[in-house]
Amino acid sequence: MAENLSSLIQEHHAFYKVSPYYVLLDERPMGLPPTTRRVHAGFDVDVYGESLKKALVMPGPDPDYTLGYSELQKLAEELSRHATQSCSLEVLEFPSTVFFDLRRNWKLEALLCIRISHWRGLNEPAGPAEQRALEELEKELKSLGVARR
Repeated sequence: MAENLSSLIQEHHAFYKVSPYYVLLDERPMGLPPTTRRVHAGFDVDVYGESLKKALVMPGPDPDYTLGYSELQKLAEELSRHATQSCSLEVLEFPSTVFFDLRRNWKLEALLCIRISHWRGLNEPAGPAEQRALEELEKELKSLGVARR
């Protein structure tokens, strides 16, 4: 198991991708036909790490996956404390999911997602607070050695 976050990031060739996070609203006003509206509610920052095992093994029981989750959870909590306007960061884990990276000879990868959103209501779009939280998160990830792809 990696001794600290920096060695964990290096050992597993960690990288991240950013994508918009959307909420689908199903609106059914009285007397009108139902509609569905898509609201850009924040960002998903997907952090991937390469599996060190040669066999197809789910990441859940791996101590490195658990360590990565707990360290990202600490980072998200710290950034949430500094965020404003009901902005929130949460870490989502996928312990029973692996990904195959086609560009890297089918390397197995695990995923942890940091979701940046808000508590202002589902119909409210993301705003400057979520953008600032994303910028701060990216700055922290880069300082740890996690590259953006």
